[in-house]
Amino acid sequence: MMTLVEVEGSHILEEVYESLDVHVGQSLTVLVTLKAPVKNYFIVASTRFTKPILTTTAILRYQGSKIGPSRPLPIGPTYHIHWSMKQARTIRLNLTANAARPNPQGSFHYGTIPINRTLILANGRATINGKLRYT
Repeated sequence: MMTLVEVEGSHILEEVYESLDVHVGQSLTVLVTLKAPVKNYFIVASTRFTKPILTTTAILRYQGSKIGPSRPLPIGPTYHIHWSMKQARTIRLNLTANAARPNPQGSFHYGTIPINRTLILANGRATINGKLRYT
């Protein structure tokens, strides 16, 4: 079981999950609760909306364990988009924690900061190996 405690650097109202969908570019922080015998366990990460489904594993080593993780591996994801969206709706920000704090250097007074340099960012596109790529 995993307790989700942070999403995209913001504290959330903690919820417990057995499985989590992490979308492209998303970052999560979880606490893993092991209320089980002392042994090693598999952690499985796999794609949900790709064909073929790609899977990778890691081993969570329980301190003092000399017993390897047991098989079979957990069942991989399915193409149930509704389930994934429903889970995403359960994630809610904890508005009483992790609020913005004033910067002690006073840089939040943007009008008083002298401009030393201006950078202009531009994007572009190119075809590389027959595929359109963006920079």
